[in-house]
Amino acid sequence: MAAGQYPIRTRIAGDIVAEVVLPERQTGKVAILASGLPSTPSKGDLLRFLASQGYVAILPRYRGTWESGGVFLARSPAQDIRDVVSELVAHRIIPDLMTGESVKVRVSAVHLFGSSFGGPAVLLNSDLPIVKKIIAVSPVIDWKKEGEDEPFDQFVRFTAAGFGGAYRTERPTDWQKLVATDFYSPIRQAKKIDGRKICIIHALDDRVVPYEPLIDFAQETGAQYYLKVKGGHSLKMRHLFLWKKIAAFLESR
Repeated sequence: MAAGQYPIRTRIAGDIVAEVVLPERQTGKVAILASGLPSTPSKGDLLRFLASQGYVAILPRYRGTWESGGVFLARSPAQDIRDVVSELVAHRIIPDLMTGESVKVRVSAVHLFGSSFGGPAVLLNSDLPIVKKIIAVSPVIDWKKEGEDEPFDQFVRFTAAGFGGAYRTERPTDWQKLVATDFYSPIRQAKKIDGRKICIIHALDDRVVPYEPLIDFAQETGAQYYLKVKGGHSLKMRHLFLWKKIAAFLESR
């Protein structure tokens, strides 16, 4: 199979199923994506784009979602991303579940990319030394600040009704942990976050996840941010205009 032609399906840290697209030549750069929710796990175009930029591009499914084992929200989704990073650094191989072969992965720098619900998953891993840069697009910073078009209770109802067993919590009340505790809240854990590694991109007209919480978060952590006038909640990081800004940050020291 040629590098980058089809995603490799793998299993990392026991429970976590992920798709991986390899670049034509590995550079040591690894991109790990933390996706929004609810959404279907179909990020092939973004994986291939990142592979074209020299990344081993990886899209994990959080524990308890889609094909991954475990229970969703039994632990922070940020821990799932942390476990993927730790496994790669420790073993530097991934099993190709189709062929049974082990694929070697060069790992010298990990860049984390998260959007919407996946924003906290990447922001809360800034302390890992191997993680050099973090890009968060339209991330949830404060769960208590609701968007006009998707209040929290509506978000939970829609996920349960529209996606069924794709997100498998132990109890319906587990969703309230997002609002009531700090286990997946960047604003509540801001003191632990290294903003020097972080660039946040958000649209002023986002009616799903409001941009305002990122201002206080950036002031407290020192994170960089860029506010786009329009774009709503559907900003695409591989859009040429945004990618130029993202690439400049990724290449900076």
